[in-house]
Amino acid sequence: MSVGHVMSKKVRATSATAPLSSLRRIFEESKFQHVPVIDSMHRLIGIVSVKDYYKALAPLIDSATGSTLDVFMQERKVQSVMTTPVISVKQHVAVLDAAELLIRHNISALPVVDDLQRLIGIVSWKDILRLVVVRQQQKRDRRHREEEE
Repeated sequence: MSVGHVMSKKVRATSATAPLSSLRRIFEESKFQHVPVIDSMHRLIGIVSVKDYYKALAPLIDSATGSTLDVFMQERKVQSVMTTPVISVKQHVAVLDAAELLIRHNISALPVVDDLQRLIGIVSWKDILRLVVVRQQQKRDRRHREEEE
C-alpha cells in the first residue's frame, strides 16, 4: 500500500514569513502536530513541529510578561524555527518505506509532495499505526470467521 492511501490530505500550511503567533492558532485550532511551510508556488520549503514551536518560546515562558510574549510572537517569523531541508515523500512511496524513513531520521511526520515539490498531504506515524491496527483487526476477524465455519 502506498502513502497516498493513508496520508492526510487536509493539511494546514504556513509561509516562512508568517509570525509565530499564526502557528499558535494553527496548532490550537487544527490539533495538528506539524505545520509544513510552503512558498508562494505551494512548494515545500520547511516544517515546524509543535515541539519546535514550544522550544522557541521556552526561554520566554517563565520570565516574559504576556505583552512581551505577544510582541515576540508577532515579530519572530516562522522561518526562524522551521526545519529545513525537509524529508518528504511522494504519494506512490510504500507505507513501509515511509515508516523506515520516520524511524531512521527520528521524525514523526513526512510531508507528501508531487513531482514539483508542491505539498499535497502529510503522513504521520499515527497514520501508519492506524493502518497496522486496521490490518490486524481484519486478520483477526477473518480467523474468527474461518473458525466458525
